[in-house]
Amino acid sequence: MGEITTSTISQWTYTHVRDRRLQTLLAQLRIGHTYLTQRYLLTRDHQPYCDDCLVPLTVRHMMDTT
Repeated sequence: MGEITTSTISQWTYTHVRDRRLQTLLAQLRIGHTYLTQRYLLTRDHQPYCDDCLVPLTVRHMMDTT
């Protein structure tokens, strides 16, 4: 996502979240890395595109279009 800077990271603390899996999920969403959006890199496939908008499928796009 490229918009994460040192000044904004301090605002994102999840110390109240005790569940490690939930902490991992929130971190992946925050940095834009999920299996759905990064799988093509592991499988050497083409980058996925949104079927409706025909733009690259990213976490930001999924959050904006819901």
